[in-house]
Amino acid sequence: MEKSIEPHISDKTLGEYLEHWALTTPQKEFIVYSDRNLRFTFEYFNERVNNMAKGLMDIGVKKGSHVGIWATNVPDWLTFLFACAKLGAVSVTINTNYKQHEVEYIVENADIHTLCISDGVFDGSFVDMTYTLLPELKSQPRGFINSAKYPFLKNIFL
Repeated sequence: MEKSIEPHISDKTLGEYLEHWALTTPQKEFIVYSDRNLRFTFEYFNERVNNMAKGLMDIGVKKGSHVGIWATNVPDWLTFLFACAKLGAVSVTINTNYKQHEVEYIVENADIHTLCISDGVFDGSFVDMTYTLLPELKSQPRGFINSAKYPFLKNIFL
């Protein structure tokens, strides 16, 4: 008798998988950044994700919020991704090769609430491009972004 192979869809979320492995194999390595000499165990990475999720909650990110992640391959990229998953926020990954007008299009049309950036540079500095995107950052008090062009955008996280 031939065994049927059916696709299996799990009831667990990404955050629940991380919690499971952090409890089951806490000291097993989850991720290694050999170029930075960083090694994160499941337990440590889960704690890091929980702290990031709490920080995102403190700035108003909640279930359904759109969080843009515009970063090079750094440890915080993955931390943001899992933190968003635990909160039920929508991760909007932004291509690091995008030009200014492409980033502006994504921020405007993806209703991004919080934009997380690294200090990356490809064709230009992500920080400089963010100031071009949102010149109000230079004059508005921290934590009080109010942009007519991007009404959903409330936070920039570097």
